[in-house]
Amino acid sequence: MFMSVQKVFYFKHLFLLTLFLFLCMNTYNVSQYTSGHFFGTTKNVGDYQLIFAPYPPLPFAGDNSTLLNFSILDKENQNVNNIFASLIIKNKVNGSIIQNFPFKFYEFSDITFPYTFKDIGDYQVSLLVRINGDPTYSQRPISVDFDISATNPNQVIPTHELIAYYLVPALAVIAVIVIFLKRKNKI
Repeated sequence: MFMSVQKVFYFKHLFLLTLFLFLCMNTYNVSQYTSGHFFGTTKNVGDYQLIFAPYPPLPFAGDNSTLLNFSILDKENQNVNNIFASLIIKNKVNGSIIQNFPFKFYEFSDITFPYTFKDIGDYQVSLLVRINGDPTYSQRPISVDFDISATNPNQVIPTHELIAYYLVPALAVIAVIVIFLKRKNKI
C-alpha cells in the first residue's frame, strides 16, 4: 500500500528534474507579445524615455523572425497611450533608406515592428512618435536613432539558441540516464 522509500526518492528527483526543465525552457522561450515594457537601450527626450530592444539582440541577415521592439514611457515609467509611430531603417554606411514604416496608431506604447534584414551590415533605426495630447509632440514627432547590426547567420550559434536547443536537452538526457542507472543500482 505504501510506496517504498526508493520510489519516493525516484519520484522526488523526477519531479525536481521536470520542474528544472520547465523553468529553463520558460526562461529562454519568453513570448515577445507580453504586455510589460521592453528593456534595452534607452534614450531620453523631454519627459519621455524611448527604449529599443531588438529580438534577437543581434539579428541575422535573412532571418524573418527579427522583431524591433520599442517602449515609449512617460516620466513615471508608465506607458504612453494613444500614440502614432513610424520607423525608418537606414543603411548606416551610406544613409540610404531601406525601409519606411508609415505612421500608424497604437493604443499602447509597447510596439513591435517585424523586419528582415536582407544584408549583413550596420543599420540605423529611427523611431518617430507623435503623442496625442502633448503640446509639443502631438504635431512635431519625437525622433530617436538607434544603431543595430545584422550578422551572418552561418557564423555563430547565439547563446540563447545554444542553451535552449542544445544544452537543456543534453542535460535532460544525462539526468534520465543517471536516474535509470541509479534505479538499476549501477551507480
